[in-house]
Amino acid sequence: MNLQSSNLTDSLLSESQIQSKGKQTLFQKITLSYCWPTLKLSTIKALEFDDISDLDFNQRSHIVHEKFIQVFRSLPQSKYSLIKALIRCFKIEIIITFVYLLITLSTQVIQPVMIKYLLDYVDSDRQDLQNAIIYVSVISISKLINILASAQSRLIIRSVGYEAQTAISVELLNKSLRVSFLSNQQHTSGEVINLMQVDAGKLQLTTYYLGVALLVPIQVGFSIYLMFSFIGISFLSGFGVIIISGILNSLLGKLLIKQQNSVMKSKDVRTKCANQIFSQIKFIKINVLEEYFKEKLFKLRNIELRNLKLRYISQAVLIFSVWLCPQLILCATFGTIVWLGNDLSPSSTFAIIGLFQMLQDPLNQLPMAINELLSTNVSLQRIQKYFYTSELKDDIIKHPYEVDYAVQIKNGNFYWVVKQSDQLVVNTDQKQIIDKTKIVDSDQEKTQAADSEEKTKIVDQDKQKNSYVLNNIDITIPNGKLIMFIGDVGSGKSSLIQSIIGEMLYDKENQIEISVYGRLAYVSQKAWIQNATVKDNIIFGNYYDEQKYNLVLKYACLKEDLKILINGDATMIGEKGINLSGGQKARISLARAIYSDADIFLLDDPISAVDAHVGNSIMCDCLNGYLKRKTIILITHALNNCKFADYIYLMDNGQIIEQGKFNEIRESQQFKKIYEKFHKQTEEEEAEIEQPLELMKKQSLIKEQSTSQNQEEDKLIMDEDRSRGSIPFETYRKYYHYNGGHLFFLLLLLIQLSWLGCYIGNSFWIAHWSEQDNVDGGFYLEIYFYFSLGQGLFAFFRVLIIVLQNMASANKIHTKMINALMKAPLCQYFERVPLGRILNRLTKDQNVLDSEIFWGISWTSISFSGLVSNIIILIYTTTYYITIPIVLYIIGCLLIQRFYMSTTRELQRLESISKSPILSYFQESIQGLSIIRVFEKQQVFLQKHCTNLDLNRKIFLEQIVTNCWFIMVLGLMSLVVNISATTYCIFFSDIAPSLAGLLLTYGSMLDMNVSGVIQALGIFETGLVSFERCLNFTEVEPESGLSIQTEINNWPQQGEIEYDDYSVRYREGLKPALNSLTLQIQPKSKIGVVGRTGAGKSTITLTLLRILEGFSGKLLIDGVDISQLSLSQVRQSITMIMQDATIFDGTLRQNIDPLQRCSDEEIINSLKQCCLDNLLWKRGLDSEISEGGENLSSGERQLICIARAILKKTKIVLIDEATANIDIDTEHIIQETIQKAFQECTVITIAHRINTILHCDKILVIDQGKLVEFGNTNDLLQNKQSKFYDIYQEALNNQRKK
Repeated sequence: MNLQSSNLTDSLLSESQIQSKGKQTLFQKITLSYCWPTLKLSTIKALEFDDISDLDFNQRSHIVHEKFIQVFRSLPQSKYSLIKALIRCFKIEIIITFVYLLITLSTQVIQPVMIKYLLDYVDSDRQDLQNAIIYVSVISISKLINILASAQSRLIIRSVGYEAQTAISVELLNKSLRVSFLSNQQHTSGEVINLMQVDAGKLQLTTYYLGVALLVPIQVGFSIYLMFSFIGISFLSGFGVIIISGILNSLLGKLLIKQQNSVMKSKDVRTKCANQIFSQIKFIKINVLEEYFKEKLFKLRNIELRNLKLRYISQAVLIFSVWLCPQLILCATFGTIVWLGNDLSPSSTFAIIGLFQMLQDPLNQLPMAINELLSTNVSLQRIQKYFYTSELKDDIIKHPYEVDYAVQIKNGNFYWVVKQSDQLVVNTDQKQIIDKTKIVDSDQEKTQAADSEEKTKIVDQDKQKNSYVLNNIDITIPNGKLIMFIGDVGSGKSSLIQSIIGEMLYDKENQIEISVYGRLAYVSQKAWIQNATVKDNIIFGNYYDEQKYNLVLKYACLKEDLKILINGDATMIGEKGINLSGGQKARISLARAIYSDADIFLLDDPISAVDAHVGNSIMCDCLNGYLKRKTIILITHALNNCKFADYIYLMDNGQIIEQGKFNEIRESQQFKKIYEKFHKQTEEEEAEIEQPLELMKKQSLIKEQSTSQNQEEDKLIMDEDRSRGSIPFETYRKYYHYNGGHLFFLLLLLIQLSWLGCYIGNSFWIAHWSEQDNVDGGFYLEIYFYFSLGQGLFAFFRVLIIVLQNMASANKIHTKMINALMKAPLCQYFERVPLGRILNRLTKDQNVLDSEIFWGISWTSISFSGLVSNIIILIYTTTYYITIPIVLYIIGCLLIQRFYMSTTRELQRLESISKSPILSYFQESIQGLSIIRVFEKQQVFLQKHCTNLDLNRKIFLEQIVTNCWFIMVLGLMSLVVNISATTYCIFFSDIAPSLAGLLLTYGSMLDMNVSGVIQALGIFETGLVSFERCLNFTEVEPESGLSIQTEINNWPQQGEIEYDDYSVRYREGLKPALNSLTLQIQPKSKIGVVGRTGAGKSTITLTLLRILEGFSGKLLIDGVDISQLSLSQVRQSITMIMQDATIFDGTLRQNIDPLQRCSDEEIINSLKQCCLDNLLWKRGLDSEISEGGENLSSGERQLICIARAILKKTKIVLIDEATANIDIDTEHIIQETIQKAFQECTVITIAHRINTILHCDKILVIDQGKLVEFGNTNDLLQNKQSKFYDIYQEALNNQRKK
């Protein structure tokens, strides 16, 4: 399928896969019985995704999104544009829902009227039997219609909510594909992920509560009218209380909005921090920074909890108001009746109470409704702000026809900084972002932040030239030529490519022109790899052409790699290419570009990431061979390749300072300066060591490895944990324990019993009062008021203790999750669990624990208390025989509930599992925006996102249908009990009118009580699924060495390393990565490690850091078996410079010395040693570094990592290909710095270039985990029989060919 040419509106699933739900009969639609197959199947087996019917065509995500975006883009920008668009988009569904709600309301209003007539009938000695039968029939029929209409309205409004969420989720990715997070830093990628995961998710429940909020005003209006008809002007006092309470609640609502804003901001900051921590967990572990980052995350979590606490206290006050207001209205109304000298009659009294009972359930849910509506309003405002954020300023990029050039830039002046004074500030020519809302953890940090803020200046018109990263760029790139851009780190080379693809900002008054003639392909400096197969990463949504594909593999030098990979090009690549080397990732990125068959290739230094002989092959055979007729713009630090260029540009400080052909530019002083240093290095023979030809020729060994591992094919990505069947009792027990245990639930029981006493006392007291004639109404009113006040107070205390205890238990779970994850093993866990899955637990599931599960407890307690009280009233006012249908009814409800829960539980688990791929793919897409845009694959990624959403949506919609069916069945069952009780009371008993009023008013609520209890239990159990999922993360198996706490003072002192018959594997079931390795490295030795991909080079570094634990043999440092020492001491005693630079947002000081162990002078000296004087002069130690170090060049990020390593001052240093992205001039200085700084250390170096290991004392050649050769560097070079000599000679031959 040609995905590139497919439109988003094309069918995402074949029609044969669709099991339409649009062919139900009328009876099935009314009764929702079309969900019966799913309900029945869940009793037989655990549900799987294929068991759920696919969505109808019009329900699919891309159709819903198209419908929404057409409306949204037609509206003028305003504060509530997004809300208006959603309303207009789903107006038909909203109108239908409103009609159902009106039917529901009308049938509810009939009940109090019929109660009044029935009580008048009882009070008149039951003389008009025919009318009484009519009244009972009207109550029964209206109740039946009410149940059916309520189910339909609930189904539609919940479905609309999820469709709205889907539309927004698709548009978030669609918008992101038009936004550059490099140039527009008003929003970070972490914030956008939170918008999709948390903010858009608010719409799921909000539409349901919107129905509640819409219904309440109409119900109040009907109630006022009927009260006036029942008691005349006496209702005015109650109406006054309604107005006053409405004003107070609106003020409280404004406070809740403000608090919700604070909650969401703090949640964003915590999510962003968690994202950074677990995306850089390897760096954190090898530097023993777990405690530092845990404390950082916990501080942010505590701020979030403080905001949540304030919000929930306000929520408890709102609930107090909601419970008390109806009672105060009744008190005011009855007080007015007494004041006017009238008596209460049972018919009027219970008719009025019936009206307020009608309001009670929606008013009980009103706090949740207000909370959700306010939260959603905040979330929609945040989403709308992002929807209206500035997009790529690519309007200057023209695509002319029939021109004699490929790319042309005129008057190019570009910058990165968004010129918005309240958000971004800048120092000199680099962007510097100061977050005004940044949370400062200590007084020292506050002082530093204040000083830094004072020193920065807002960019203004007069100084805007200082912010330009590229200045006065005027270039014309001819068709079919190889053009190179060279220069030092930070000279603007990468920015030039970014300007061509439209990522950078510019000022329109500069009259910049960019012309691009032809299709582009882009290879970024930091390779972006999808969590897909090798083949899918290369084809990238294009037609599959086997012949072209094989040529691409050949010219991208990937054929030998595919022989090594377990499943060849069908091998699944882990998240961010975790199971590939840096060179492999670069070559796959290059292969992607070649396969695209573009006209213009933008290559941002891919050569530096690959091995030298591979780089030579790419230059000679690929760029100057297969792509000879293509236009190639290549950024490179390998100056020996300049002779292949048709034209060269030399850049410095954002400007082109020299240009010309190689023979011309080589005469310039600037070029000579850096070329001489490079030429000196080439005389030392830069060569490839990662995949030497001699080792790769051993095909039999490769085939042997491939064959043995194909059978076991260790699954790289672990399946997401999923429980099946009912939630085990152990989960309930643990939640009970986490949530306060006996003390909490005894206190909750005491409060609920007190509330129950007030509720029953209130009911019987008003019945007693209505029977009295000519009594002191003030006395009765006072007692009634105290009962009412008690209900409100105990409701307040109930919510307060539940939310406070819930926050404590949710935080306890969060703390245990973080602690467990920080202790989880790197290779066995983090490399196999996608980051999106971890973030899903820390965002969506944690949000359920923070904000949703406690509503289930609260609702369960109040619904159960109401059920008990109304059963007591029902039995008291009729006969004890009524307990028989009541017990049968409750048993039937429990059976239906078990049947229903077996389905909804499985659906909830499937829904949670299907959520993780949505987040992972969304996050992956956000990280590769530039590449997606250049290759014009926006529609492909939107399609895949829609496919992921549709899988989740079909599960969620099935949940909604089964939930509505369940509530409807409960209502129909309760109808039988209500009719039985009413019939007995009216026609077969002689009870007083007041007791009949109690029965008709309170007993008729039995179905609402039972429904409320079971729904609340369902919400609680659904919340327990999230608790269960989070609980699984608290039980992650820790690193095996954490149990050892032994430490030795002043160890190691020498740095001697000895492997004694040492073997290690990455996971159980895999072949050993190191096999019986015996090796001794003397103190202060400098060791260079050579071997092909998968030989075991990096495994050596992992064993020294005990990321991997050996299963046989010993590994000794200074004669001490490191497996007997604590992990923290071992890792603190070793420094590792990783291939990929690790930078966190924060200050420069925090990145270099996060534990604050060094003085400013020591930090500055380390920066100077690493050639960062210019960076230091520009920004200072307190300068802000943006997320991922995006406001630094790739070279600067790597240099900061080396400076950090220098400061650590350990006896053993491991260097893993750390200079791949540094220009030759800087690398020359860095190599001298490393040799000088680590002179007294034992250094093990794994690098791409031989110049980084030729200075080493010894060379270690390793293959398939076994030591092939180990000896002095010079001896091995002089021994023509040595493997290293073969490698060296191969490198020389490749170098001479250049």
